[in-house]
Amino acid sequence: MASETTLEKIANGATTTTNHHHHHHHQNQMKTFVLVLLYLGLNSSLNLLNRYTLGHAGFSFPILLTCAHLSFSVLCLSPVMLSPKFSYASSHGEILPRVKSAVVKIGLFMSLNIAMNNASLVSMPLSLNQVIRASIPVVCAICAVFVEGRVPGGVESIGLVFVAGGVMFCISGSYAAASSMSNASANEKDKTFSGLLYCITATVSNALMMTFSGKIMGGEKLDALRLTFYTAPVTLCALLPVALMLEGDRFLNKYFGASAFDVQSREALMYGDEYVSPFQVLTLVLLGCLNAVSYNFVHFALVGHTSAVTTTVLGNIKVVLLILCSRVLFGETKDWSLSMMFGAFIALAGFGLYSFARVKVSHQQMNNVSKK
Repeated sequence: MASETTLEKIANGATTTTNHHHHHHHQNQMKTFVLVLLYLGLNSSLNLLNRYTLGHAGFSFPILLTCAHLSFSVLCLSPVMLSPKFSYASSHGEILPRVKSAVVKIGLFMSLNIAMNNASLVSMPLSLNQVIRASIPVVCAICAVFVEGRVPGGVESIGLVFVAGGVMFCISGSYAAASSMSNASANEKDKTFSGLLYCITATVSNALMMTFSGKIMGGEKLDALRLTFYTAPVTLCALLPVALMLEGDRFLNKYFGASAFDVQSREALMYGDEYVSPFQVLTLVLLGCLNAVSYNFVHFALVGHTSAVTTTVLGNIKVVLLILCSRVLFGETKDWSLSMMFGAFIALAGFGLYSFARVKVSHQQMNNVSKK
């Protein structure tokens, strides 16, 4: 009888362990699902909100908007990073001296990337911006050949060639469309060209940052929250003088000048037929700040919970989602030429192929490590 009871206990214990394992696995899947939904939602809403604020609400101050997002980010992180209740505060003195030069370099790369991307959204459709930024892996792969001597595999290379070709089709189609518009002013044509230039600069800067960040950090590992807290003030210090110099006077005259609140002078705050009040603009900027901080937290949580490869794959879904949303909300892509549509399709197909190849390589590496 005793042995039967013991066997029953073992059997019951095994069942409990199995149930617990299944429950934990289910919880894990739910957490991943929620994080993926939040990641896609917050990323899309941040891009759409920035595009609306900069391009449709007439707040054409991209560097000031970037500074607002960074300041808000530092303010939100400070209680966590400086409070003695958390483990971060006690280790700043030990870690900062080791990584200060690396943090400055990454912060400067980030300032160029974020400011240039926001500047492109003043005059460029979000859909075209996203197609161009899909070429980041191409620049990363070219840099990796020279910096690390790592040549991409066969399927990866085909995907990257598709991305590069598709993006080139899109850019040339966009510029040709702007040049052929007989009723477009020289100013509008210049804005299209400068938007393309800003977006390409942001894309190259982002790719360089991703390629060199490992080398810059010199093997020093920082978690994402700490890296954001250290780099945001550097980026802010680099951008604030530029923002004040290039946008300060224009911003003050537009929103705080003698005629800013005069009903007769509302033309200065008009975009199309819609009046956008300073209060509405402030609301949009604050919503953008809140969205940016929330997105960063979710992005870090997703990478920590899954892997960087997962976010690469989600990047494909995000680009398609944003192109659809920008068409529905802003009427973008309706005037795209056939070559632009073909280019976007080829670029996204190449991006998908490249992501598939990267996931496969990542799985193979994980299997090799587990076998060892």
